[in-house]
Amino acid sequence: MFFKPVKADSHDAFLDAVVSLQSDDSTVYYGAKAIRNSDVFSAIRILASDIASSPIQLFVDGKLKNKDKFFNLLNVKPNDQIDGFHFKFALMANMLLNGNSYAEIDNVKDPQELKFIKNSSMTVKQDEDSGKLIYEVSNSVNKVRRVPANKILHFKYFTQDGVTGISPLLSLKDELLVQGSGNQMLKNFYKSGINSNGILNINKSDLSADSKNNIREKFEEANAGTGNSSRTIVLDSSMKYEPIEVNADVLKMVNSNDWSSKQIAKAFGLSSYQLGIEESHSNIAQTNLNYINNTLGHYFDVITAELGFKLLSDEHSESHFNFNTDKLLSVDPQTNLQNTIQAVQGSILTINEGRKKLNLEPVENGDDLLISLNYTHLSNLDNYQNTRTGNGSEVIE
Repeated sequence: MFFKPVKADSHDAFLDAVVSLQSDDSTVYYGAKAIRNSDVFSAIRILASDIASSPIQLFVDGKLKNKDKFFNLLNVKPNDQIDGFHFKFALMANMLLNGNSYAEIDNVKDPQELKFIKNSSMTVKQDEDSGKLIYEVSNSVNKVRRVPANKILHFKYFTQDGVTGISPLLSLKDELLVQGSGNQMLKNFYKSGINSNGILNINKSDLSADSKNNIREKFEEANAGTGNSSRTIVLDSSMKYEPIEVNADVLKMVNSNDWSSKQIAKAFGLSSYQLGIEESHSNIAQTNLNYINNTLGHYFDVITAELGFKLLSDEHSESHFNFNTDKLLSVDPQTNLQNTIQAVQGSILTINEGRKKLNLEPVENGDDLLISLNYTHLSNLDNYQNTRTGNGSEVIE
């Protein structure tokens, strides 16, 4: 069969900062240059950290499997070189930066190890007739080995063909350029010239270009730079220095412009306040809940769908992976206490389950659900009424 490259690459996503943010090529990799932008860095840090800190659990026939091999493989020790948190963090960071991330399964039938694969080491090829995928992994000496598709976990969020992912940074090309230009403008303003930029007039003189340059250099040498900040400017009677007023509106625009930050937050599915932008009339608790359901939920599905497709065999057809978001939903201690009490009183949690959420030791007889005597199932209503006399008292036999 003839395989053609789906995505060619010669760049290292993290070590080589050679990718231009002005590129229109969706096959390039973004790396260090992209995360030099503080908003992009923050967006990736927030998403990757929240997903990495959320345990992946296996459910079989609707029931949670505790301490199964997949829990250890995905959350604790995927291999001997990296822990579960950083394994998931690296996968998520690469997927957000480049649209794709990869990990290799050692044994499809009985997986014991998952190895992270750098984007720069991976080339994906596809048969033009059958559509079959093959993954080629190269090492530091450019030795290539082919890996079957069923042994590669390939995570991708936004995709046009279902085969390769597209980086969200492609949608932010103009926004990042605008933000970078504004930051550069402010940097240049403070870096160059005298703190009080102005015009130096030399009275009653006809100076040559060289003389003007010489006077300018001597004047700036004596007064420019942070070392001369706020020092008194001394002139002779033939000189007059006139400060130039800086357009305050321009500086205000550079300092307060948060349009680019909002666009970056939008592209990654974050709320503006998560990138440090105050939002008026925002309910933080509701915003956090929306973040988990409407943002993280989509990323969770991307990961669990691929894990189920590659790790669970046909005999696990009634099984699925799910993320535990309890840590992300944690609130202040007082609210957590009230919510736990309500859950126990509402027969949702046992006493010991409630105590566990509060980091307390279990108690004797605490594994039964509490049931309120004021409630009963609708099907029991007739039996309940039949046990009472006409005047409302109970019938005693």
